[in-house]
Amino acid sequence: FYPYLADEIDFDSVAGKDVLEVGLGYGSVSQRLAEKGARYTGLDIAAGPVAGVNHRLKEAGLPGKAIQGSILQSDFADASFDVVVAIGCYHHTGNLERALDETRRLLRKGGRATIMIYNATGYTSWIRAPRRTFKYMRDVAMADPAPCSLVSDKSRGDFDRNSSGVAAPETVMLSKPHFERILSRRFSKVSIRRRNAIAHRPFQFIPRSVVSSTVGPILGLDLYAQVMRG
Repeated sequence: FYPYLADEIDFDSVAGKDVLEVGLGYGSVSQRLAEKGARYTGLDIAAGPVAGVNHRLKEAGLPGKAIQGSILQSDFADASFDVVVAIGCYHHTGNLERALDETRRLLRKGGRATIMIYNATGYTSWIRAPRRTFKYMRDVAMADPAPCSLVSDKSRGDFDRNSSGVAAPETVMLSKPHFERILSRRFSKVSIRRRNAIAHRPFQFIPRSVVSSTVGPILGLDLYAQVMRG
């Protein structure tokens, strides 16, 4: 559980609300949402995280359930949720904009979402692929390009691999201005913060907490968006 998630997800406001979490990971966010009184539903394309969250909730004696499925083609009715939380999954769906459209469809009027995707202009992008990063920034300034897509297995694997070492099949990234532009077409209020930095090169001798609090807000690896449906 990343400490700054408590700043990005308003756990204290979810009591009695219908909350959808998309992309479940190990279920630490899921459990906290349920503990705070959310009417919790979890959604993940993979069976493992779904089973893990349901086990967590059962062991903790908490209400709610997780189901297997895709945000790109969910069976939920329009305006089913007050809150949507999607941390680190929309950039892997194969259709980021469709995932955002579905998020808007599922939110009630005045509903809010927290969405995290990878930052295309974070410090690792400048270190690993400066030419690609510069070209992408130029394209964003001049037009409305597609998201920055990581093509090779190695570049995707630098961000995510499964337990067998296989890279995610799809990984896209956006800059903060590009993400704001895309979200503003769909939501009435949009706020984005850069977050997260890891104590690897060139920061390998600095504690992660220090790197994350200093480098993270400027050149962080992740973008955390807070949006509201009008």
